[in-house]
Amino acid sequence: MEHIDLLVINANIITMNANREILKGYGLAIKKDIIIDIKKTDDLLNEYSGEKVIDAKGKYIFPGMINTHNHLFQVLFKGIGKEKDLIKWLEEAIQKPYFNISEEDIYLAATVGCIENIKSGVTTVVDYQYANGKPKLNDAVCQAFLDLGIRGILARGYTDSTDFPKYSGKEIVETEEDFFNDVKRLHKKYMNIPTIDIALAPGIIWVMSEDGFRKCAKLANELDTFNTIHTLETEEDNAYSLEKHGVSTIDFYEKTGILKSKFLAVHCAQINEKEIKKLKKYDVRVSYNAISNMLIGYKTLPVQDLLDEGIVVGIATDGAASNDNQNMMEVLKISPLWQKAFYRDPAVIPALKVVEMATIDGADAIYKKEQLGSLEIGKKADFFIFNHRKCNTAPLYDPIVRLVYSADENNVETTVIAGKVVMENGKIIGIDEDALYEKIQSTAEELWKRSNIEIV
Repeated sequence: MEHIDLLVINANIITMNANREILKGYGLAIKKDIIIDIKKTDDLLNEYSGEKVIDAKGKYIFPGMINTHNHLFQVLFKGIGKEKDLIKWLEEAIQKPYFNISEEDIYLAATVGCIENIKSGVTTVVDYQYANGKPKLNDAVCQAFLDLGIRGILARGYTDSTDFPKYSGKEIVETEEDFFNDVKRLHKKYMNIPTIDIALAPGIIWVMSEDGFRKCAKLANELDTFNTIHTLETEEDNAYSLEKHGVSTIDFYEKTGILKSKFLAVHCAQINEKEIKKLKKYDVRVSYNAISNMLIGYKTLPVQDLLDEGIVVGIATDGAASNDNQNMMEVLKISPLWQKAFYRDPAVIPALKVVEMATIDGADAIYKKEQLGSLEIGKKADFFIFNHRKCNTAPLYDPIVRLVYSADENNVETTVIAGKVVMENGKIIGIDEDALYEKIQSTAEELWKRSNIEIV
């Protein structure tokens, strides 16, 4: 009998494999961070003993969800700038405090945001970290990833902050050269840590020069990573691109090589049929951020049109300043509901499809489909245990439908990432959540004061 790190027994496994199999009464054998076997529980117990054994009798195991777009530092700005359009919201909630954020602020925000992700079934988060008013704030996010055990992609952002309000007297305005040098530094620092990856995240079309975008495409290819950019969020994207570059946003990204690099486009709310076909031509992935788009009053991304073209679409919370939480369970429900209303068709984006978008398609969106997104032998052991024996999810008819339309974070009982239990029975391992709450409340209030943000 082989002794391994973790056994999960008596479970019903939502595999999300190619056949979308549901295996009832099965278990997982996990060695280090890899699923090494999936069998009926009795067969599994005849072959393996576990350093830790989790009995998931009657419960369902889902692959860990992948949050394809986030801004973890925005946890500090929940509720600020509400009921305002994009530009006014950016000025109030982002630009005012931009130069005042410290490493401790970022670390606490990332920690709290990651905990909320983990509690709602997320095992991988793409953090689009564009708050760079001081050096090495990105390292604070990565430290939170490491301390919590979540799988993180640090999408190192760049924003031309020359015109941002300045209150601290210690402003650092990054150059494009600073940005590229830091991407290389971060890549070198974390390249041997299996749960952290580095991507490039120029903020939006108007924050970087044409040469800068060309360098982003080239560097992504050199580092074998991807670019991710807020794309066609509002009409301003194309208006700026046409005035500045003489072509549309998507044509500009084609011209500069961004489309030819690995590319995760975020939002795409203003996309048209011609542009959808161009995304398909270059195998561009798209991140759909339903809740934040609704709160800021965007148009919606026409998801079914993209799916009909065979474009990979993942889902995401977006940052907490434009969503007000990091709860992927809400995203699971609202993402298809908005599409059903938009198309006036209840059959659009069925429950299985949105779970695919959160798992296997999400993995594909971040170029990790071979490692993540489904529960299969040889893949990473990232999953959560769904306990449907709660009033909100009873009675159970279809576990996938129940997860999408009825569940909340209280149904996520246990979360395992890279073979390690990071949350068990609803409790994050090694974290005093009450003390953390008190700490981030006082830290945020101090930051708001430094940034001339009125405290209610």
